[in-house]
Amino acid sequence: MIGTLQRHLINLDMLLADLEMLDADDYGQAAHAKLLKDIQNVLKSIEDVAAGETVASFQKAVSTTGLAKAMEDKRMPGIYNRLIGYVLQYWETSYKIDSILADQFDDNADKRLDLLQVKHIKAKSQFKTVARAMGKVDYELFVQNMGLNHPDWAWQA
Repeated sequence: MIGTLQRHLINLDMLLADLEMLDADDYGQAAHAKLLKDIQNVLKSIEDVAAGETVASFQKAVSTTGLAKAMEDKRMPGIYNRLIGYVLQYWETSYKIDSILADQFDDNADKRLDLLQVKHIKAKSQFKTVARAMGKVDYELFVQNMGLNHPDWAWQA
């Protein structure tokens, strides 16, 4: 199990390195979203493997990577996964809202906009709730690791 966990942690480390190489202009764009989706998949795998590990063995495996501070608690992969899901949902609804406002405004647009805006607000609200529960230090690590240093996610946890 430790070998599998190590492989997943290395994959995560590599994806995070790829995120660091993105330009600031790539925030929320297709490349950023793709990397976050890939990270979500790896986090799910880590979460599945970590369920069979003790806290000590998980911490030992994580300590050999650059994720020691961010993933010291074996619940963190699941929390990161959930937060990334909210970010992706927020971006997706944002894109759809902008698209409707730009060129798809028809008779049903108001209804679609209302539904999308509720979904948009809900994603950000749920993100804030989980982020506040994480605490300031863990939240700041998450934002930094996921390339989310942007006003959309800037507030005190």
